[in-house]
Amino acid sequence: MLTSIKYGEYKIEGIWESNLYGNILKIKHLDYGRYIYERYESDRNIVVSKLIDSIIDSLTLCIYPLVPIYTPNQTYYAKHVMIKLKEPLVVNTKSTMEFYLKIPVEVGVFYKYDDNGIMMIDVFALRLLKYALYGTSDNGLICRYYESNVFFNMPRIEPFKECIAHIRLSNYLGKPATVSMLVIPVEGIDLWYDGTDALLDTVSATIKQGIKNNDIIEVKVEEKTEYRYAKTSINPAVSNRTYTMELGF
Repeated sequence: MLTSIKYGEYKIEGIWESNLYGNILKIKHLDYGRYIYERYESDRNIVVSKLIDSIIDSLTLCIYPLVPIYTPNQTYYAKHVMIKLKEPLVVNTKSTMEFYLKIPVEVGVFYKYDDNGIMMIDVFALRLLKYALYGTSDNGLICRYYESNVFFNMPRIEPFKECIAHIRLSNYLGKPATVSMLVIPVEGIDLWYDGTDALLDTVSATIKQGIKNNDIIEVKVEEKTEYRYAKTSINPAVSNRTYTMELGF
């Protein structure tokens, strides 16, 4: 029987199966402490199959939202997400705007082998993810690319395909500024989750004058959120939570 799926942990002692937008996730019990994890696509072809050796005769499986850097293979160059605003924002001088954006996520499947340890056994995306170049070919930054409306109340998202980013955008310039995109560092950042909802840490973005007298945006992913969601603990450390947009916005 198919299990209704949401983010979180599942303790499995026999057979477990769930359908996630045409991806069939299945755990089968083979013998004492022996399990097999399989993922099928809509055509019923097996795309992932892994044998798992459990110390006890049960298995804990975790389904978590992940930042979009793992598929089709984890990259070491696309560590940021570029969000194009479908409605550019005009931010008045010396003011702050708070709003929400949608960003893409991937789905991670983890084997929890003890109280403090988990291991990724599968990862996949439920929509085609795109790339974009921020800047020029000489000094640009390759990013994952997504387009989002601007929301002033928390929006509904497509479960397992998107998460919400709460943005706090401040203009420190002596003039209004128009913002049509944000580049957000995401490598190594754990997401928050509740049911089928996923949330990024609050993002603070500051429009100011750079050292070259050009207008820049300093983007920082805070280590907190205002919402009472559970948080994954996949990454032991974050390499960088800040990025400076010096090449336009």
